[in-house]
Amino acid sequence: MQESTPGSRLLPHLGFVIVYVLWGINICSMKFGGQQWDPLVFGALRYASILPFLWAYTWWYYRKHRGRLKLQIAPRDLLLIALLGVVSAVGMEVVLQYALQYSNSANGAVLGRGFMPVITACIALLLKDLRLTPSVMVGIPLALGSVILIVAGGPEGFHLGPETLRGDLLLLLRSFLGALYLIGMNKLVGRYPLTLLVSLEMTAGALALLPFLFLNADLGYLLSRSDLAWLSLAYTALFATLIGFSIHNWSLARLGPFKASVYGYLLPVTAAAAGYVLLGEELGWNQYLGGAGVLFAMYLVQRDRMQLLKASVSAPAAGTDKPA
Repeated sequence: MQESTPGSRLLPHLGFVIVYVLWGINICSMKFGGQQWDPLVFGALRYASILPFLWAYTWWYYRKHRGRLKLQIAPRDLLLIALLGVVSAVGMEVVLQYALQYSNSANGAVLGRGFMPVITACIALLLKDLRLTPSVMVGIPLALGSVILIVAGGPEGFHLGPETLRGDLLLLLRSFLGALYLIGMNKLVGRYPLTLLVSLEMTAGALALLPFLFLNADLGYLLSRSDLAWLSLAYTALFATLIGFSIHNWSLARLGPFKASVYGYLLPVTAAAAGYVLLGEELGWNQYLGGAGVLFAMYLVQRDRMQLLKASVSAPAAGTDKPA
């Protein structure tokens, strides 16, 4: 069996960085075209438009590996995949869009994403899948505080109060569902080819959203959308969804749900950077300081794993020094 190299072990980490760069840019894409789309219609078109590409690649992948792969899924796992697809499309995306009607974008960044690693860590501890180390105990609060610092300096800074309570509770629900999604998908990515999982997940999400497309949009509605609206949909469907979720789940299979959730703290950083480059938004001291805090906190959380990787690499090398 071919042993993995230190470089290959870093690839999942690089994968998550790429994913959150794509998703940070997607925040700008949504700002461009989001005002021109009904959120449910946008979501339905987003998922449905990539299904032909996903299933075409899945067919090619299985044809290439004919004889080695079987298109068989345990009924329980198929049900779990379908449930995760609905959770992702409706429970996370639609809940986030609905919650932002009652809260603000800053609270969305903190409560809708920032709490996900904390919830994931709590679930992982209950399942005994996580060892609570000093680095983790320091890194998680530091990352959460840094995210709050980034979004609090915006025009609609982080704010908790009775006027945003309904939206804030929905955002916390979104973080909880996101943590369950990570843990559930982590149980599947090691059993089945990634291309099949992504295709089935996106199909379930599309089926859950398509009724809203037929109810809320007709041909006249679609033809009246601007070129910018279609450009926003194209980027979100291709880069943020098709490419982003594929890389995300590939990296998830190699790092696990807790490590994967920590990278969610990068989203406010990449979104702020994308806003500066693409939209000309100004960055203040809080964005720079908060971004540095997020990166340092992620280093703390990942440090224990990297030390184990270094030990596993150096151990065989030390064994070669022994006399024959």
